[in-house]
Amino acid sequence: MAMEDEISPADARAPPGKEQQAAGVGILLQIMMLVLSFVLGHVLRRKKVYVIPEASASLLIGLIVGGLANISNTETNIRTWFNFHEEFFFLFLLPPIILYPH
Repeated sequence: MAMEDEISPADARAPPGKEQQAAGVGILLQIMMLVLSFVLGHVLRRKKVYVIPEASASLLIGLIVGGLANISNTETNIRTWFNFHEEFFFLFLLPPIILYPH
């Protein structure tokens, strides 16, 4: 066996590429959606708009961004960051929604 046939552990690691870039874009989009929903909720309360609740406005933001991410074929790896995880939803998101005092 020649020394050239062996692969060193340093060569096994791939340089940062498209997957890390897609992860960064996905996280950035999620943070931007969160900030946009907070701002929209504040504007709705400030303008005393009671036709559409804050939760419905946030849901519409998610639907619009999710629809745009679904129809765009530029980066398929970004879609993997918008997957719905049932366990996370049922353990962390649903209890505050149910137990929210009205």
